[in-house]
Amino acid sequence: MNTRRKKNVTIQDVAQEAHVSIATVSRALNNPEVVDVSSQKKVLDAVRKLGYAIKQPLRTSSIKRVAFILPSASNAFFSQMLEGVLTASSKMGYQMLVYSCHGEPLEEMECLHSVHQANVDALLFCPLTDGSAKTVTELFAPDFPLLILYRRQFLKTAVPHLYYDNVQGGYLATKLLLKQGHRNIAFFIGFWQEPAETKQEILSLLDDPRRGSYSSLDRLSGYREALCEFGLELDPTLITTTSYDFASGYEKTKAFLSTLRDFDSVLCGNDIVAAGVLQALREQHIQVPKQVSVIGYDDSNLASITRPELTSVHQDPQRLGEESVHMLSLLFAQEKVGDKVLDTFLTIRNSTAMRQ
Repeated sequence: MNTRRKKNVTIQDVAQEAHVSIATVSRALNNPEVVDVSSQKKVLDAVRKLGYAIKQPLRTSSIKRVAFILPSASNAFFSQMLEGVLTASSKMGYQMLVYSCHGEPLEEMECLHSVHQANVDALLFCPLTDGSAKTVTELFAPDFPLLILYRRQFLKTAVPHLYYDNVQGGYLATKLLLKQGHRNIAFFIGFWQEPAETKQEILSLLDDPRRGSYSSLDRLSGYREALCEFGLELDPTLITTTSYDFASGYEKTKAFLSTLRDFDSVLCGNDIVAAGVLQALREQHIQVPKQVSVIGYDDSNLASITRPELTSVHQDPQRLGEESVHMLSLLFAQEKVGDKVLDTFLTIRNSTAMRQ
């Protein structure tokens, strides 16, 4: 038997023998369901003939393996999003690999590279910042099933985005306060990592294409839009950057109070930050909503147990997670999938009132 056999056979050798591209060889060995039968047979015949050592086992299972990268599993909003993803993927029979970035951009890069090496069929990705956009396009082919969650314009390609309308959310919250007679509305804008070094640079991003990668900048845009309707200009002295936890809301409120800037209301990045704001105001004997109105964001369970109960912008992270898996199933079916935008609305409770 005179079967030709080489030592140290490479993937290039297999591609040459099979008369296909290297990319087709890779797909045939790792994702055979996306390769036509004829090409798959050519590749496997070449593998056997040349004795190519496959470094990863051939995928014989029809179960889809999907990676989900989220900013932080400890954050209440994203943990509920994860629950929605897991619930829907279980019904669809998908195997989920979950990666948390722990709020760190460097860990986000590591997660992306890990996913690239994990031989998955698709990726659900909720980015921390716009800094990883280039890495995503470098690691994953244009036809790779990819969906961006909770960001409006992270990738400027045909990749679909699924998100809540944060411009609408910021607008509705601000307009409620304005209709109640408030005119000095403090905006506590939340970031995992601030996109610029100074407040003025952050405000300049409102008219920058990068804005779509940051939900908080979209909310700030809605805030500006509502102010404009009432003939008011955005005042940078009313803007404070925060993180997304209780301590940040508490400490930033104390720092804001120390500036002696007059304010009659506060719009927060989420309900947890708003709870920190309430605590700091309470310690200074500032009554909510009699003296200062406070609005949260997310309409989480926390909004109903704070005292007073929080008015909050409603969005459903579990629905977001479930909808992302449904959209992914359409991508697997090779159907055309575009961006999908979910509406926000206000849940009005006791932390807001007419200005006295």
